[in-house]
Amino acid sequence: MFSFFKKIFQKKPTATSYLFTEIYEYLQLYPHQSEVHFIRALTHSSYTKNIDEKNERLEFLGDAVINFCVGEFLFYKMEKKDEGVLTKARASIVNRKNLNRIGLEIGIDKHLRHKLTYNQLKEAPDIIGNAFEALIGAYYLEYDMQVMKSLLEKLILKDFDIQNFHKSITDPKSFLLEWVQSKKKQIAFSHETMISETTTNFLVSLKIDDEEKSTGIGKNKKEAELNACRAAIQSMGLEN
Repeated sequence: MFSFFKKIFQKKPTATSYLFTEIYEYLQLYPHQSEVHFIRALTHSSYTKNIDEKNERLEFLGDAVINFCVGEFLFYKMEKKDEGVLTKARASIVNRKNLNRIGLEIGIDKHLRHKLTYNQLKEAPDIIGNAFEALIGAYYLEYDMQVMKSLLEKLILKDFDIQNFHKSITDPKSFLLEWVQSKKKQIAFSHETMISETTTNFLVSLKIDDEEKSTGIGKNKKEAELNACRAAIQSMGLEN
């Protein structure tokens, strides 16, 4: 399955050489020069305050690499499709839920260096997806874009259904942000806390180019924003 990668290496590193051997074994792709970038990729900001040791900069790089590789894949796979369809397709692939799932499959949750409690990590699943993006950034610094394309095609694009991807939007916020960006529009969220005797909820108003498109209510700001995005997508007829 990963015969392309196997050709790269003439000698396989020993299992004791690295901290994250399990991840490299899963991907069949070891650090090319050193593990420095990969250690940084799996170091959450709660673990250190040193910007050169935590993974946020690599996350930024990995996000760009993923979006480029997926964008190029769709450009060639979906010929004669316009920008709107390509944007929707990319949003259906590159979303937090998908990246979080892949991060768990790889085993990032077992190796991530952090100082969070179990509940804190459970309540912030995007931390795993962010670390996956950072890991891709680390690989990019060690290899080239062709290796990245092959790796991401295996991890992210293998289950992409060209015919049916449009039937469901798994991450309405990512989808809407992609759509807004493609149309060169501006999106803004305003938050309001709703407190009663028994509960606290959040009300979010969503505006596009200063025009209110929808509102959403949730038990936290993230849930309220997702509900607002879902309502905006429906009201603007972007589902079809």
